[in-house]
Amino acid sequence: MKQIVLVLIALCALPVAAQEMVVKGTVAYTDVLRYDYNGDGKRERVQFWLEFDGHSAVGTPGTPGYKPAAGSVRYTLRDADDEKKVVRWRGGLDMEGVPKDTPFPMTDIVFDGKTVRFDAFGMRWTIIDGGDGLASDKVIVNDGFRSSEIRKLYAGDLWVGPAK
Repeated sequence: MKQIVLVLIALCALPVAAQEMVVKGTVAYTDVLRYDYNGDGKRERVQFWLEFDGHSAVGTPGTPGYKPAAGSVRYTLRDADDEKKVVRWRGGLDMEGVPKDTPFPMTDIVFDGKTVRFDAFGMRWTIIDGGDGLASDKVIVNDGFRSSEIRKLYAGDLWVGPAK
């Protein structure tokens, strides 16, 4: 009996590897807009989307198997009717300084339960997973002068939590 107790105590004393945390998902942050993105004279229905894909660090720096925290954010434009990404935006809708459908790296990634904070595009982002669906999800951006919550998310879902 003493041996079983000692084994259990020894097992409890082993370091537990921290579970990898992730942020994943896409959300439409504008209502449907009309824009002739392909120059055919027809104004298609489009929405702007944000895509998030990141993970926490796994392991200890300098040890085998260590994986640093990393991730990316993308701004995309999607056709609202066929849900396909618009690859080439034309001049009128280009957002200055934001490349089209190019991943921007996340840095200084910190997970706290269902919340993740990180830097991207020179701003501090906070993503809160409010549960199934997007009704309670939040995206907050601080540009160094003020924090602004994206007031309404129109479609998609965000996941912040243990890697599945």
